[in-house]
Amino acid sequence: MMAKPLKLLGYLIPTCALLMGMAGPASAAELSAVASGQDDRERIDVTVYNRDLALIREIRRVDLPRGDFTFEFQDVPSRINPVTLLVSSSGGTGLELYEQNYEFDLMSPDKILQKYVGRELTWIQEDGTRLTGTLLGMSNGPVYSVDEEIVFKMPGRLALPELPENLRARPTLVWLAHTSKGGSTEVETSYLTGGFSWHADYVLQLDEKGEKAGLQAWVTVENRTGASYREANLLLVAGDINQARPSMEKMGMMETTAMRAPRSNFQEEALYDYHMYTMQRPTDLLDNQIKQISLFDAAGIRVTKHYRLRAQPHYFRSIGRLTEKTKVSVSYSFENTEENKLGMALPAGVFRVYGRSASGSRQLLGEDRIDHTPKKETIDLTVGNAFDIVAERVRTNSEKLGASLYRTTFEITIRNHRENEVVVEVSEPVGGYWEVVSESHPHRKVNAGELAFDVPVPADGEAVLTYTVQVKY
Repeated sequence: MMAKPLKLLGYLIPTCALLMGMAGPASAAELSAVASGQDDRERIDVTVYNRDLALIREIRRVDLPRGDFTFEFQDVPSRINPVTLLVSSSGGTGLELYEQNYEFDLMSPDKILQKYVGRELTWIQEDGTRLTGTLLGMSNGPVYSVDEEIVFKMPGRLALPELPENLRARPTLVWLAHTSKGGSTEVETSYLTGGFSWHADYVLQLDEKGEKAGLQAWVTVENRTGASYREANLLLVAGDINQARPSMEKMGMMETTAMRAPRSNFQEEALYDYHMYTMQRPTDLLDNQIKQISLFDAAGIRVTKHYRLRAQPHYFRSIGRLTEKTKVSVSYSFENTEENKLGMALPAGVFRVYGRSASGSRQLLGEDRIDHTPKKETIDLTVGNAFDIVAERVRTNSEKLGASLYRTTFEITIRNHRENEVVVEVSEPVGGYWEVVSESHPHRKVNAGELAFDVPVPADGEAVLTYTVQVKY
């Protein structure tokens, strides 16, 4: 009989944590053995984080003997972090663990042969005869001794009398365990694993006028853990969680508060300082599989188009000639609010913006990436550069008034070859301590180091912005 075990249920279990100062347990060969695989699962929750991390929670129905036994917990991922394991049970069996071993020395021809170094081997020839020899080493390939000669290759099929010990077909957790009462019980485990990741993709479809849009959001889940999870409850966490190095800290499920969302296959919830999306039906998450699932879709979103022309900071830190043709960027923005048919946390991902041609076919206008964005924030997507709007910048005057004092005059000509008037936002990152001395259009202060002008440009016409700025660095 083993010594009285530590109360490990519900606490972090160190890998191979031996109970020091106690009477040694019986050897594994003397104990009854229990094995549990994926067929015993009654429930499995998979919480996937953005960066190569998932929290797996399993409930398995297992028949346990009374007393001491070995418990093989099979079908765990090859990228499991075993030090994060949490175990508990129901049914009054009093399941307690003495020791845990994570066995991941998996079968392969090389691994099997490595276990046979120094042992006799047999090769079966085509005529049925057998040759025998000894495996001397496996450092850079097998080296054999046959008939007192050293050989590196042998004809025939290699035949081994048995599989060596301590090799497994798949990763397995092996526990030395104890129960005060035998019987059927639910064993609940949770652990962290690498190999899972997810990201969001968005499709924004503009209407013919470019004033409203429909939005479809998809999530892509990738499983490279080394294990499959069928009929799993999928939960996705959006946010940048901190991970301790080199090992990961214990994590658990946390209480959540529900939020309202557009029509969706997922229920969005606030998860402390993150957001979680729970899929409303089970799904299969197979090993080496990439799965795409609709996150939500919304319609009638009001969008605003912007034309922007941005200068380079070095324009304001030099003197002399400058003539440059520059491109005018195109972007679309919208408010992430309930009043604008949204109002939910948007996970980081890529937006693809589409318009429609005269024939009605969908056409890609451009792509942009967003970071995790909460509700009541503005989404701004730069999709490309305008074809029919061109700009030319000329530095018409420049003076160095002192060691770090410059006065510069710019003339910016914007030509619009479209059939409608546009407004171009000219952004000037002047830096330093600046003062506008003169201007043809009123400026606005964006921040301490940047000013901007909103320049109306008539249809099939041009507009000229001139201004002088004095900057001290």
